[in-house]
Amino acid sequence: MISVIICSIDKMLLKAVSQNITATIGVEHEIIAIDNLNSNKGICEVYNEGVELAKYPLLCFLHEDIKLKTHDWGKTVVNIFRENKVGLLGVAGSTYRSIVPSGWFPPHEFGTASWRLNIIQGSRYKIKAEKYEYFNPRKENISKVTCIDGVWFCTTKKIAQEIKFDNHLLSGFHGYDIDYSLAVGQHYEVLVSYDILLSHASDGNFNDEWLKQLIKVQHKYCEILPIDYQGYEKEEAAKSESLSLKRFLREIIQNRNFTVQERKNILKTYYLQNQIGAFKYLKFLYKLVRTR
Repeated sequence: MISVIICSIDKMLLKAVSQNITATIGVEHEIIAIDNLNSNKGICEVYNEGVELAKYPLLCFLHEDIKLKTHDWGKTVVNIFRENKVGLLGVAGSTYRSIVPSGWFPPHEFGTASWRLNIIQGSRYKIKAEKYEYFNPRKENISKVTCIDGVWFCTTKKIAQEIKFDNHLLSGFHGYDIDYSLAVGQHYEVLVSYDILLSHASDGNFNDEWLKQLIKVQHKYCEILPIDYQGYEKEEAAKSESLSLKRFLREIIQNRNFTVQERKNILKTYYLQNQIGAFKYLKFLYKLVRTR
């Protein structure tokens, strides 16, 4: 029933997660593990390969540093996808997608009201204790969201062949989950389930390369952003957007890991999208010249 697709770079982690999947999934399945340790392929290309190899109608993509805690989670997935409008299912996501680049969660100016998640967050190198993260403010069984976290998500083979992972835009290992969520979300529902629990032993990697890929994704979908399923008051959302965009652009201007031309292009893009006016655009350019 479910083809589990893993982009693998660690044989020990792969062995452990494969055993965990087999012990907990509760339905007929296969594990498609694609060794990407010595490859130049990005995760989008690997996932597209996995889709074509899959023999089952439901697909599950997951990181190899997780441990599924819920038994028979595969049955939950099967039941959810019986609803034809469902396109993507995750365990962490957000009901709001800002115009400002971020992970699955919106910029911190929006707070945590839009968070929807059920996960145990840990650390691969044990530098911090495990923490159970549960955000379900509306006490829902399942929540409609704008995007999900790529740690674990499911879709159908039909959808994954119809809407492919964008390996032309994203050649690395960042931004694919946000990009895919926004692509699928234009045609199907993107959901978070609270009935599937897993632990994720990761310390995160929110570096400049991550940010560069997220900027690409935001620009790709600029015409449909922001997306609000949270129901923010219009003035409240506009204020948070303005504050977060100003902070983001200030940080970009100061970030010398971006070339001067890259920083200029980012400023110009937001100006052309009418997110900042001419005065602010020139003001930011002046600051950029002074910091170069």
